[in-house]
Amino acid sequence: HRLAQACAAGGRRLRAVHVHHGLHADADAWADHCVAQAAALGIACVVRRVEVRPNGRGLEDAARRARYAAFAAERRDDECLVLAHHRDDQAETFLLRALRGSGVDGLAAMRPWRAYQRGWLWRPLLGIARADLHEHAVAHGLHWIEDPGNADIGFDRNFLRNEVMPLLRQRWPHAADSFARSAALSAQASDLLDLEDASALLHAMRDERTLD
Repeated sequence: HRLAQACAAGGRRLRAVHVHHGLHADADAWADHCVAQAAALGIACVVRRVEVRPNGRGLEDAARRARYAAFAAERRDDECLVLAHHRDDQAETFLLRALRGSGVDGLAAMRPWRAYQRGWLWRPLLGIARADLHEHAVAHGLHWIEDPGNADIGFDRNFLRNEVMPLLRQRWPHAADSFARSAALSAQASDLLDLEDASALLHAMRDERTLD
């Protein structure tokens, strides 16, 4: 909705891609919904069907890999891929990475911008809370579908979202803000380490005693 407004005002081209995972009985209806909502905003929407193949890392990971493969196949060289991850998603990702014992690279979670294929991936909503997005959607009469799979706490992210984060917010109301800020600080630390590594490598390459 916001991109449609911004692109219309700025004369930029916008199109949507819906990835049909085929994992739910209503998946066809969800695809039809997305095409209709995009059309109401004057946006062309293509539906890409994927096959989610088990990879030993769980259904979430397999679906994610299939989804990004579809994005990569669909994206054109002059396009930026825009995703709608928000601040609560970032907090959940930070916690999941922390539980896996990640270093600063992993704790950086999702970056607002990152190189993707031969272009860029942009997440403009990383600093905005889910509650604020919900308020915007209600205020503008937007229609959406709640994926019932989001309530399945058998998935790690859903367990954090539905069981852990509500408890944390009871004690620390700004918990999601703090986790997202920690992710941003980890990203800064990771970038600084990369710069130091590049500098050290360049210095070593100038040393005549360095092996090729």
